[in-house]
Amino acid sequence: MRKELYCLIFLMPLLVSCEKLYHPAIDTVSGLLVVDAQITNDITRNMVHLTRTRSFYDDQAVREVTGAVVTLNELGTKVVLRAYEQTTGHYVFTEVPTIGKKYFLRIVIQNDTYESKVATMPPMPKLNNFYTTKVTITYNQDSGEGTPRTYEKPGREIDADLAVSDSLSHYRFSVKSLIEWTLSQTPGSLLPDSYGWFSYQNNERFILAGPPDVTEPGKIIKYPLLTLSYNSYDYFHSSLLPLIATGWILFIEQYGISQESYDLHQRLNSQFAASGSLFDPIQTQVYGNILCKTKTSEIVYGYFDLYTFKEYRYFLIMPLPPLEITLRPIYRYPDIPFDGEVKAIPPSASNPHPDPIEKPTWWED
Repeated sequence: MRKELYCLIFLMPLLVSCEKLYHPAIDTVSGLLVVDAQITNDITRNMVHLTRTRSFYDDQAVREVTGAVVTLNELGTKVVLRAYEQTTGHYVFTEVPTIGKKYFLRIVIQNDTYESKVATMPPMPKLNNFYTTKVTITYNQDSGEGTPRTYEKPGREIDADLAVSDSLSHYRFSVKSLIEWTLSQTPGSLLPDSYGWFSYQNNERFILAGPPDVTEPGKIIKYPLLTLSYNSYDYFHSSLLPLIATGWILFIEQYGISQESYDLHQRLNSQFAASGSLFDPIQTQVYGNILCKTKTSEIVYGYFDLYTFKEYRYFLIMPLPPLEITLRPIYRYPDIPFDGEVKAIPPSASNPHPDPIEKPTWWED
């Protein structure tokens, strides 16, 4: 026993000496140009944001690039759309590119010139049809026995029909859903005490549609954009309050994009989908299409693309079958906060009969 104790005492300093802080060597690549360019048919959305990369250990604020000359140049002509610096590092245009024309982005920063590859302004996108389909939603949940179990619940799939042509065959979508609710806590009151809403948006992947989704010549039929559960309590932030769902507002942003943009976003989707398994897609660097003309070896981060944009809004009331679904377009586009609530003013000694609560001006019934 004593011999074993001596051995342990002898080995302890060796074990302690093995503990060392490891500081990995990380390459410092700072000062490279980062270009975030969005150019579309909507002048309020056109913007070029210029920044510089920072080193890994740099905790300073993002380095904005000011004083640059940013232009959109029509290929083969002298037409030049020049941006002005609205705020530090943010450049905006006062004109929009013409559908069918080819353009490239040029950025001049002191003695350095950067140019993008040429892109064509695509035609305006269009939804040929917009409707809902009854589906069964499958989901996993803890069974209470420490193991997940698969369950099913009824829902509706929001679908669209799209046209595919030689001039426009690739699309990207941004979809947001807003559930309206009311709260009534005053006995006998015919009006709710609150009008409120919650919004939801899945940012885990880009919604893309293109030639692989074609179901018949020149058409993409029943392309799924969103799935919603019939049970509104799946979307309420609290199940303790007697909230009543009154309907959904669906925000659909449709973008007509190029094949190159489609391929780029598909590669990004494959990276986002990686879960750490053996069969995940191999992580690769997603390169942009902007080059430094004066220093050919310099790396530039960012991607330039031209796309056309159209927004749609629909109001959806989704009662359980056999009641009919209500789906109608909305023709007004006010800005709506992501979440919110409008409350009634409670009676008080100084104001025993306050004015009735007014619903938000954008509210849909």
